Amino acid sequence: MRKYLYMTRLSMMTALQYKAFFLANIISLLARILVSLYVWQTIFFSQPEVNGYTLASFTSYIIFANLLASLNSFSIGEELSHSILQGQIAGEFLRPYSFIVALFFKDLGMKCVELFKFLLIFALILCLQMDFYLPDIQTMLVFLISSILGVFIVQLLDLAFGFATFFTVNAWGIYVLRNGLFNIASGALLPLSFYPDAVEKVLSFLPYNYAVNVPVTILLGKEKDLLPLGIQLVWIPILLLFIGVLWQQAQRRIVIFGG
Repeated sequence: MRKYLYMTRLSMMTALQYKAFFLANIISLLARILVSLYVWQTIFFSQPEVNGYTLASFTSYIIFANLLASLNSFSIGEELSHSILQGQIAGEFLRPYSFIVALFFKDLGMKCVELFKFLLIFALILCLQMDFYLPDIQTMLVFLISSILGVFIVQLLDLAFGFATFFTVNAWGIYVLRNGLFNIASGALLPLSFYPDAVEKVLSFLPYNYAVNVPVTILLGKEKDLLPLGIQLVWIPILLLFIGVLWQQAQRRIVIFGG
């Protein structure tokens, strides 16, 4: 376990090494959140409620949806794809640790840095005295559990997209598909309830729904029961089984460049 925690620490140090880049990322995320907030403030100016959201609840949605979108970064799939395309994958599996487990712990370091960025941005938003909604402690706890499960689901999906490089021998198209699916189906751009009913039903069935939309709707009190948590727990073994099958097939089709 110590070697994996060291990888987490190393990943954090790498992310914090370039201070200008770190600061630029904070400014970029803050600007994105503020622009969204001011646009929706203009929309809510002429009406007190939009699709079941008040200005305070939608402000909370924007803030926490951006947090979860940042935490659900795609470093696992990108590093796996890079290892495959560069011909390093065979050597990685010969090392005295699990390459896949190491990817998860490296990604944990990146997520710790993203969480630190969000805390700084949240403090700045508090200084602006914006009106937003926060629930009781019990709801916050359920939100936290759902968010962690959602992050793990996205990690597994990202790992599956990474393994898909074995079959495509090119990762660019996979990245575009993955990013598009996440932005639309997770609720990172808009709550799924804002889409037409038929589209919402399709997107709600996808596992990305449980990365952003479900945790934030729990936070806002729009989900009163624990059924979404149960569905998240069901998705995890399904994705683990899918990745296992994908890995077994991928080993038969390894094509290595540069190794």
